[in-house]
Amino acid sequence: MNTSFALAATTAVLGFAEPDLHAQSAADSASVTAFYGRWFGSAPQGFTAYASFYATDGYILPPGSPPVVGRAAIAAWFEQARASTRYTTQPQGIATDEMRFLNPDWVVYRSTLRGQRVPKAGGDPTPFETKYVDLLHRTATGWEVAFRMWSDNR
Repeated sequence: MNTSFALAATTAVLGFAEPDLHAQSAADSASVTAFYGRWFGSAPQGFTAYASFYATDGYILPPGSPPVVGRAAIAAWFEQARASTRYTTQPQGIATDEMRFLNPDWVVYRSTLRGQRVPKAGGDPTPFETKYVDLLHRTATGWEVAFRMWSDNR
């Protein structure tokens, strides 16, 4: 684990103990929102493009699976997950639940995605609600995802 990540993780834990640890400007918040727009907008280009928004040593912590580290491994994990799933996901909306700046270069971002899962074999769609927690890091070229974890509420 790299030193900057260990420091950020420690700061994240401590940051949750103090409300409004680091209030940021509207421009900082807007830069995070714009990052998410670019990141999610990359999905139609494939999982390699999507994974390029992660740090080179970024992690995903998928439910029921071991951690996946690095852009190539993250892209491969998503590709395999899509191929093996029995449904197609139809998102209907994402909500930002919290954007917490731990300092000017680290942000914890919580969100909830809602939609339907349609069985590939046919049948009725099932509603879903998935919560996400992301740890973002600001670099010289912009934001990147250091960690992402998620789980379903239903």
